[in-house]
Amino acid sequence: MINSPEILRLIARAPLFRDVPLETLRSLCAKAKLVSLLQGDKLLSLGKINEYIYIVISGRLSVKVSLSSLDEPIAMLAPGDCVGEMSVLVDGLATAHVIAATNCDLFAIDYTTFWHLIDDSNEVARNMLKILVQRIHMGNEIMANSILHRDAFPDKDIMDNKTGLYSYHGMHLKFDRLLQRCAVDKKSLCLIVLEVDDPVNPEDASKESHTDQILHTVAQTILTMLRPDDHSGRLIGKKFAVMLTNLSLAEATATAERLRATVSQTTILMPNGKTQQPVTISAGVSEALASDSWGALVARSDIALDHAILSGRNRVANA
Repeated sequence: MINSPEILRLIARAPLFRDVPLETLRSLCAKAKLVSLLQGDKLLSLGKINEYIYIVISGRLSVKVSLSSLDEPIAMLAPGDCVGEMSVLVDGLATAHVIAATNCDLFAIDYTTFWHLIDDSNEVARNMLKILVQRIHMGNEIMANSILHRDAFPDKDIMDNKTGLYSYHGMHLKFDRLLQRCAVDKKSLCLIVLEVDDPVNPEDASKESHTDQILHTVAQTILTMLRPDDHSGRLIGKKFAVMLTNLSLAEATATAERLRATVSQTTILMPNGKTQQPVTISAGVSEALASDSWGALVARSDIALDHAILSGRNRVANA
């Protein structure tokens, strides 16, 4: 049983539960359970029995058709996304491997409860149909992207091993598709480039052993603030990127400011259980033009980032 107003608020925003009455969701919480995964934990195995539908509450899941480290994920699932629906709806067998790309919290609904929910809620049934249609489109897109990836970056990984986010090249691929889609839909696309600030105290600069944990914490913080259609990646070193769709430059700047404030209040938990004081970030924001390449947009956001750094760090600027 889940009795948390915060969890209720989070699942109410998930596409599967769009327009579903809160009373229905409260009843569902009484029957569902919360599942927590550490980075690298396996949730589903290809061809194995699965009897749950999972909604991502926090973190990100990686979907793969092979466990080989050489094979890239076919999808990354962010907060609000669901997984496991194909096996629950069809034959009970998982159609892919699903692994925690970061630490994750999941809202789990068992087979029987879900089918009762489908019977009782027209909204859930309609939302599930939309999700299945999207899965079909995604399958077609995966095949096209696989060809694109082989042609454009034959020797490059699209995922960053340290954080579970996209790499620079993975973000490049996402940008090319999103820019075309946003142009067709007449929606805006903005990019935040952020960097972990260098420590003020010179003694702290020698703590290189903390770097990986700092990167992981910043990455996890970014993921908790993303909407389902947003994307994030690690560009290089301590520099990250966040792509935001359907937001104006002012709205994207406000999002970057909220992210900056959240990071500055998030304690770094070390592997030994000890804690480190929060770090700060500086960020630059820009809006994509129809003529932009990925490199041009990153460069423009980088200029804004430089302004934020030169203005004293721990702040946001836009261009």
